[in-house]
Amino acid sequence: MDDDVELRGLRERIYGADGASATPEMISRLAELEERRRAEPASIAAGAPEPPGKDAASPEADVSESERPDAGAPQEHPGTAASGRRPRALRWVLAGAGAAALVGLGIAIGANFAPPAASADPASAAYPELTFPQTVEDVISADILRDSGIDPSSTRYVATVSDFRVYLAQPDDGDGICIATFTSSDNRPWSVGCASGSAGPSAAFGIDGDLTVAVGDTDPSSVDGIPIRLSDSVTAYVAR
Repeated sequence: MDDDVELRGLRERIYGADGASATPEMISRLAELEERRRAEPASIAAGAPEPPGKDAASPEADVSESERPDAGAPQEHPGTAASGRRPRALRWVLAGAGAAALVGLGIAIGANFAPPAASADPASAAYPELTFPQTVEDVISADILRDSGIDPSSTRYVATVSDFRVYLAQPDDGDGICIATFTSSDNRPWSVGCASGSAGPSAAFGIDGDLTVAVGDTDPSSVDGIPIRLSDSVTAYVAR
């Protein structure tokens, strides 16, 4: 099977609504294909020939004036893809930390949205995702978060893994980091947990028996499972 076709199929299977049924072999294969995909641009760049020096003969020297393109004519250049708001490509990472307790939200996502913040607090620079402006995709109803201890303006959607939508956020007092999750199949609030800033910039949150979500530069020996990088600061660990 073509690697690109297999990669698309594994992404749809693991990160879709049926992600909970994915086997450890599928997850390992996905990580292998993602690692191979990331290595390809580097290998191509390493083998690229050096550009000719200033003393090299210019091929334009042999072109007659009649064959030269009109200097006033517009020149076409390949377009470059605009960079996204934040990368979500999966990358291998070894990380971990002491697990933080989670409490269930227990109510469904509401239709009322909190007003998006213009930008995150500068103190959140340790977590790049929080420095981006909040969008509609990031918002969780303020009614849902009322007793959670989370600042509604700080929530940022990270990714969907094993049938869970993962959000990164900050406590309402700005001290620490939080993870909130919802089931992707029926949009049901599942859990929310926060780690105090005094405990350091890293934390791990147990979502269920098969999934742990770690934030920051965590200790790889403290979290079991296959690591899947979800964003700059967030890594999912799926049970083997």
